Amino acid sequence: MASRVVSNTGPFIHLLEVDLASALRAFGEVYVPEEVKNELKRNKITLDAFRGVKILPLQPKFKDVAEILVNKFSLDLGEAQAIALALQEKADYFLTDDLDARTVAGVHGVEAHGTVGIILRAFRNKIIDKEMAIKNVKELYASSSLFITKELTDFVIKSIEDFE
Repeated sequence: MASRVVSNTGPFIHLLEVDLASALRAFGEVYVPEEVKNELKRNKITLDAFRGVKILPLQPKFKDVAEILVNKFSLDLGEAQAIALALQEKADYFLTDDLDARTVAGVHGVEAHGTVGIILRAFRNKIIDKEMAIKNVKELYASSSLFITKELTDFVIKSIEDFE
């Protein structure tokens, strides 16, 4: 059975920064709310760069949930709508690189993964090879807008190298 996956804006930006849009194929279809599409557009990114991404509307009840998340947790609208969509769709995974959004998703029972997790999954699913996975993790650290520590980078590279 395919996983139900919702993403906010960050992973799209960070995957493009390391030229790895293909990594999202590890999840099949990925759903985003309207605000994520709008945030990407403001960053001059279209969803055409990614295969299998679909925009889903929020039902009225979940639009209210998004507003509550914005007000209660000070999330931006894209993050709040993405979490609300994950709840609406009973998503298996929520893709985000934002620590606050991860925390809020976790409180609501939604498992969160970031760009590094997407790269690891793409590697494990043989969408990218070991060399490409390591190269992209190094690039995330060195040249993307994602904040990632050297310790995490080293840990992830070692886990890629040790993967059988």
